[in-house]
Amino acid sequence: MSIPTSSAPEAPEPSGTARSGRYERSDRAKQGTSRIIRFAVLIAGLVVITALGLLHQAGGIKIVGVDALCPFGGIETLWTLVSSGVFVKQIAASSVILLAVVLVIAVVFRRSFCGSICPLGALQELFGKVGKAVWRRKRPQVPVAIDKPARYLKYVLLVVAAVWSWQAGALVIRPYDPWVAWMHLSSAEVFAEFSIGLAVLGVSLVGSMVYERFFCKYLCPMGGFLGAISRFSIFKVRRNEPTCIDCGACDKACPVNIKVSQVAVVESPECINCNECVDACPVKGTLEVSTKASGSGKRTVLTPLQVLGSVVAIIAVLIAAATAVGSFAWTLPSLAESASTNGGAVNVDDIRGSMSFEEVATATGIPGSAFRERFKVTEADMAVPMKDIAETYGFDVQTDVRAFVSEQLATAK
Repeated sequence: MSIPTSSAPEAPEPSGTARSGRYERSDRAKQGTSRIIRFAVLIAGLVVITALGLLHQAGGIKIVGVDALCPFGGIETLWTLVSSGVFVKQIAASSVILLAVVLVIAVVFRRSFCGSICPLGALQELFGKVGKAVWRRKRPQVPVAIDKPARYLKYVLLVVAAVWSWQAGALVIRPYDPWVAWMHLSSAEVFAEFSIGLAVLGVSLVGSMVYERFFCKYLCPMGGFLGAISRFSIFKVRRNEPTCIDCGACDKACPVNIKVSQVAVVESPECINCNECVDACPVKGTLEVSTKASGSGKRTVLTPLQVLGSVVAIIAVLIAAATAVGSFAWTLPSLAESASTNGGAVNVDDIRGSMSFEEVATATGIPGSAFRERFKVTEADMAVPMKDIAETYGFDVQTDVRAFVSEQLATAK
């Protein structure tokens, strides 16, 4: 699989004069480096988050689950948090902090989280490059009559997911979430609980081979939310019309099919601020990321690499600060640790599939033999995460195990 270089997409090299006189060629080597670095950052984010998901599923180090590392969780728990001061189950303060972080980024740099950081976006770009290799000349296009109305679907999903979660006080959209499915690929739960999410993931990745960023365009509720915010962003891609040679390189480079060559300012909520259009433009200064248009007085202009560096810095600084003050947790407390913060009493709702019967027995004081007799598990299976053996022994952690522990604790009183 090839990494993008400065040679794509091809555009006429400037060799004469623009509408207002002579113009200068873009530094194609720097543009190519910029594109490579953005892609590398995307892949690095995908690798890191996927590794955390694998560690969570492995159950050794108690890494927090995918829901605690997703900014959309902050939206899903927002009403519950505001109205009652508690988080929806499986959501943590880290989700709300991540939501705040991506909001800060959106206000300053539009949907840069989507274009440069999002791991699901990285997956789609990987599959998109496979698609480019398959369709070397021109890939199929979704008809405009279908494409335009379909793009509103993500806004519908945003409203449905948020309102439904607020009303239910639970992550009702979780079984349908492709990213949750991806983070459970190493778990037996992926087919039992996330089969629909897995199907959505498959459709999104195959769709991205044909039509870039398929999930981002049509199905991502987080993208819909950030798209609405991005209209008020400080920095935007702006086109200097007098030096534009109408080569169309920016249009070809845009993964979400915005006609950059036809606007003075890219205002579309579809823009993921990947700045591929800026790095594709052959005329220096024609496409810029800036606070104001050229000739509009004092303004700030940033290169795509400066935007990317700023976005990474914002994420790193804010998360590091939240971690330092103890607001952002990377690991889950054991059942015994949770009980210690609750006056020594175990809350059965804290029992999770990543825990073993052995851990539950130690924290609750219920003899291990009681678990072996009730669930017919072996001595060896007592140390295995319950979610990995639930299907084999025919029990459900959230209902059967929690109910059993509640009965045993009530009897012991």
